Amino acid sequence: MELPFTDYLGSKLRPVLVVSSDELNSMSSDVIVLKITSKSHFKEFQVELTQNDLLSGRLNKKSFIDCSSVFTVEKSLVIKTIARVRPEKLEEVKLTLKKTFGMD
Repeated sequence: MELPFTDYLGSKLRPVLVVSSDELNSMSSDVIVLKITSKSHFKEFQVELTQNDLLSGRLNKKSFIDCSSVFTVEKSLVIKTIARVRPEKLEEVKLTLKKTFGMD
């Protein structure tokens, strides 16, 4: 999906991880997503994502789920599903989100 840069002066097409619950997704026209990037910044707030972390789909390169880049977007802006993440990796994302928001 097209995500804005932090200065909102541009945007970039990039993969995201939908983290909002199925329950919320069924009631809302929006979803909550985390940016996926190939650059490692703030390692303590990112979760490394490799091909082995996927149940299906492919990544072009080693990536990082950025738990400090949370967006609420309209579902129609999410273009397509490119991969599904293993449950163990989702648990790691949950723990990192808690750390990011000081909820650990």
